[in-house]
Amino acid sequence: MVSPLVDSIQKLGIDGWRLEVCEVIKENGTLHFHPRRAIVFQQDMPSDTVFAIESGLIEISGVNRQGREVTTSIRGAGEHFGWAEGLLGEPRSRQATVLQDARLWQARTGDFLDTLAKRPHTMLAALASAVYRETRFAGMRYDLRGTSAYARVSYMMRQLAKAAATEAGAHAPVIRITHEEISRLSELSRQTVTTILGEMQRNGILKLGLRSIVITSEQWLATDPDDDR
Repeated sequence: MVSPLVDSIQKLGIDGWRLEVCEVIKENGTLHFHPRRAIVFQQDMPSDTVFAIESGLIEISGVNRQGREVTTSIRGAGEHFGWAEGLLGEPRSRQATVLQDARLWQARTGDFLDTLAKRPHTMLAALASAVYRETRFAGMRYDLRGTSAYARVSYMMRQLAKAAATEAGAHAPVIRITHEEISRLSELSRQTVTTILGEMQRNGILKLGLRSIVITSEQWLATDPDDDR
């Protein structure tokens, strides 16, 4: 039989888990602005700060054995990051970089973990949120690797557009990003990304600018990403 505590956690769902953890970070922290391309923390730095995203988009990445930077996840508004290594007592295993101008709540790792230790419900919410993210993101990466290059670029563009729309509240989100950055996120060559973005522009989905992309099709934004495969 499932305990009442576990049952209440399961009923919250991912949005509830994230909200509860973010509230702890806000309770113990302060709000800071980070411009696009700012590095929030680097690999091997001390894990002394945890973060909750008020707005913007954060890329979590690491360097593999071949020395190539690989994106491991993308975090948006309402999500938290940066506490796993602190819980393990280890330095940062990844780098966090701002993809879209971000406002981040920042709290000391020790204060955050002390609060979790006093609140079993929130501790379980943090665990559920972390497990959900790892399983869902791993599944997404597995699925995308078995599909077309167009689908991979389309997926990433939707993720970026969603964050841009949340920030601006606009019907035509403006994404501040270069083709090189999209190629890294999508794990494709820059030439392939440029070709696909050109096709998307000809199809009326977006408009390319100087280091920016405007999403012009609300219908495309609302379409199931599986339709691109």
